[in-house]
Amino acid sequence: MILIKEIEKVYQTEEIKKAALYKISIEIEEGEFVPITGPSGCGKSTLLNILGLLDDPDFGGFIFNGVEVAKFNERKR
Repeated sequence: MILIKEIEKVYQTEEIKKAALYKISIEIEEGEFVPITGPSGCGKSTLLNILGLLDDPDFGGFIFNGVEVAKFNERKR
């Protein structure tokens, strides 16, 4: 089971601060298929990078099979 609780991810440069994800929540049960769709720039890749443990959310929780994994260090991932 995957449980995402109000995750947020912001990318910032010297000139721009861009929210890629803002308060995204979703629950995906074991065996369930969920398409991730949307227009370019809406945060699909950012969400998948977080789900794949390639990136950290700036805020919120990510629980996989009952274990909070959003704040795992690189080695634990």
